[in-house]
Amino acid sequence: MKVVAVVGHHKSGKTTLIEALVKSLKRHGRVGTVKHMPGHHVDQGDTHRHLMAGADVVIGLGLGQIVVTPKGSLESALEEMRSRGIDFVILEGFKSSQYPKIVIGGIDVQNKICDVHDVNDAAVEHLVEMILSL
Repeated sequence: MKVVAVVGHHKSGKTTLIEALVKSLKRHGRVGTVKHMPGHHVDQGDTHRHLMAGADVVIGLGLGQIVVTPKGSLESALEEMRSRGIDFVILEGFKSSQYPKIVIGGIDVQNKICDVHDVNDAAVEHLVEMILSL
């Protein structure tokens, strides 16, 4: 499984880039994403109450499905992706992780493989080739 993070400032275009990468990578295998959501608290409200009652997994259903586990770590999320047979995982955020990073918005991080200044078809195809070569 190949893992790469897309990192940058708030509103720098990370989600737009990830959408394009997912669409392109789908031609090469199964794709999953993990979004760093430090401001989205699952440690309060009903989700927290379910976990505190002892649930091993809480699944929220709406227009989609969100899976919450008490572990809540990046590594547990990646293990979940592995168990589902995902070939490529794109992380949104996680700029302190050890995974290779595509930077949008000019921040300084370790393990940077590329800076992106414009999200266009040529840039996305170049990034897909880089991800395939990881």
